[in-house]
Amino acid sequence: MNQIAVVLDGLKQKISHGSTFIQRSYNSIGQATFYLPKPVKPETLQAFQAEFKQPLPSEYQTFLELHDGAKLFMLGDEGLVLHPLEEVIEKTIEAKEDGLIDEDYDHYWIIGEINEGYLLIHTDHAKTEDTPYMYWKYHEGSTEDTDAIGQNFGTFLERSIIAQGDMYWEFNSFDVRETDYYVEEEIEDMQAGVPIASVERVRIEIEYPIYRRGGFILSFYTYENGKAQLRSESNGFDNFKQIHRYLVGTLDEPGYYYSEIVVFQKEAPLWESEDASGEQIAKRVEHPQTQIMQYDGYQAFVNDLPRPLPGWEKA
Repeated sequence: MNQIAVVLDGLKQKISHGSTFIQRSYNSIGQATFYLPKPVKPETLQAFQAEFKQPLPSEYQTFLELHDGAKLFMLGDEGLVLHPLEEVIEKTIEAKEDGLIDEDYDHYWIIGEINEGYLLIHTDHAKTEDTPYMYWKYHEGSTEDTDAIGQNFGTFLERSIIAQGDMYWEFNSFDVRETDYYVEEEIEDMQAGVPIASVERVRIEIEYPIYRRGGFILSFYTYENGKAQLRSESNGFDNFKQIHRYLVGTLDEPGYYYSEIVVFQKEAPLWESEDASGEQIAKRVEHPQTQIMQYDGYQAFVNDLPRPLPGWEKA
């Protein structure tokens, strides 16, 4: 396995374990989202080389052959965005036409965005593996004014993951002798931190109705000293789409972090239906279905939402 694949595999393990609550500079905190699409198509690689008459740097191409772009550590619209290669072609051409890539400084490809700026590859430096080719610039202005990141793509990707999508190359530029970390005039505008109630385990019970017409009941339990405590109970859910929407929103509540989520589903012991005359008939269910699913955190839960029990697929 190559180094790019190793780094991404580590990130995927982190996500699958639910370790997605992050904190970046200036108190930017929250539950991050991630998107890793399918590999780039060979014809797109060929189109890129035909357009720019230059092959991609090997590390960057290795990444694209695993995932054609990515959105990592996203808090709303902010995070590390790596464009699909087709979009790299389009944005680079548009930037040259619009003057964003200056005609005297046109040796750049726009490959992504981070923190109100573009991620760039310096095309001259990218012709060899020995010269750092990753650059960054603000959205405003042209490529006459860019900042060197000082690494090639592989190291950039790994350090960006370690820094949770922050601009790690600027960390050393802060000097307490010259700059106040918290600027007094802007304190009122800064987002206040959200206290985290570290809830290690939550149990969700989905109780099925005695009719096929809805009426699911959801119960939330948290644990204190090993004992389950009922936190809330809600009813009136007609289908699993409503259940999923409610669960995702509730478990993503600001200030809470769940390292283990257990979902217990159970059918009612009684079943009511109508006979041919329309009269209600109640009968006991001899073997009510049950199911237990366990998730290592919120992200794992979102990636594999609980499905209805057999026979309830249309619910």
